[in-house]
Amino acid sequence: MFHELTFRSMNAQVQLLLESDVPLAELEIPVLNRFVQAEQRFSRFLSTSECSYLNARSGQLSFVSDSMLEVLELAKYYQEHTNGAFDIGVGQAIAQAGYRHSFENIQDSRVEIEQQQQPLGQLGRSLLVDARMKSVRIPEGHRLDFGGIVKSWTAQHTANHLQMDWQVNRGFINAGGDVAVWGGSSEKEPWCIGIANPYASDVSDTSQEASVELVTGAVATSSKWHRRWQTSEGERHHLIDTRTMQPSLSDVVQCTVAGQDLIACEVWAKVLCMQGIEDGVPLFQSKAQGMEALMFTSAGDMWHVKPRFGSMELFWTGLKGVRCL
Repeated sequence: MFHELTFRSMNAQVQLLLESDVPLAELEIPVLNRFVQAEQRFSRFLSTSECSYLNARSGQLSFVSDSMLEVLELAKYYQEHTNGAFDIGVGQAIAQAGYRHSFENIQDSRVEIEQQQQPLGQLGRSLLVDARMKSVRIPEGHRLDFGGIVKSWTAQHTANHLQMDWQVNRGFINAGGDVAVWGGSSEKEPWCIGIANPYASDVSDTSQEASVELVTGAVATSSKWHRRWQTSEGERHHLIDTRTMQPSLSDVVQCTVAGQDLIACEVWAKVLCMQGIEDGVPLFQSKAQGMEALMFTSAGDMWHVKPRFGSMELFWTGLKGVRCL
C-alpha cells in the first residue's frame, strides 16, 4: 500500500510516495523532522540558524554540529571535483544580486542591487574545515549559501533512513525537483519522472514533457527561470557563476541530471546551468561518472549528454528533436 505525504519546506513543495505496512502517522514524524531541522540549521534567511551564526563569524574559527560538518565536507569535495564551478561561498554575491530574503518575499517586488564593495573570489580551498576539531573558518567577507546542496542532501538522507530503518522497499521523494526513487513503482514497473519543457505554452500539457524511467536512482533539475526577480538593474536569477560571482549568463536555461546519488545530480545540474554547453559539458563528461543530462538552451534547443565513463539503467522518452553530445 502506498502512502502519500506532501508539505512545504525550504521554499519548495515536497512529495513522498511510500509503499509500507507502517502507518503513515509513524513515517510522517521522522520525515518532517528531518526537513524542519535541515531548514532551521542551514537557512541563511533565519537569524537563529547555524548558517547565519557562521556567516556572522566569517574570519573566525567556529565549531560546528555533526550535520553542518558533513555538509561542509561534501561542499568542499564538490568544489574540488568541479574545478571550482560549485561553491557554497556565493552568499555575498547572491545577496548583492538582490536575493537577500526568502524568495516568496522578493518574487513580486523590485529589489535594489547592492554595489559590490570589493571583488569576490571563490571560497575554494580557503574554506578551512577541520573534521577532527569539528570546526570551520570562513574567509572574512564571505558568506555561505547552502541552497545548492542541502535540499538534495536532506532528501537523500530521508530516502536512506526510510529504506534502512523503516524497511520501506519502494519509494519516491520529490523535494522541489530533486527526486530520489527506489524499488520501482511496482515489481515490474520503473518510476517515470516527468521533466517539464520550459518552452511549453501550456505547463499542464504533459505531452510536451520529456521523462526518464528508472527503478532506483536520482534525478535533479535546475533552472534559471524558476527563481527570478526584478531589480533596479533588470531581472536576476539565483544561479551564480563562480567565475564572475554574478548570475550566470550561460546558454543553458534548464538542466536535468540523472544518476545514482541525488546530491551529485543536484550539484551537476547547477554546474551545467551555470557554465553552459561549451564549458560545462566537457567538465561534466570528464568528472560525472555514470550520469546523464538533459539540457534546454536559450536558443530553444534540447541536448542529451551521455557519460564517457560508466552507465546506469534508465530510459528517456519524449526526446524528439534532441541533440546528442
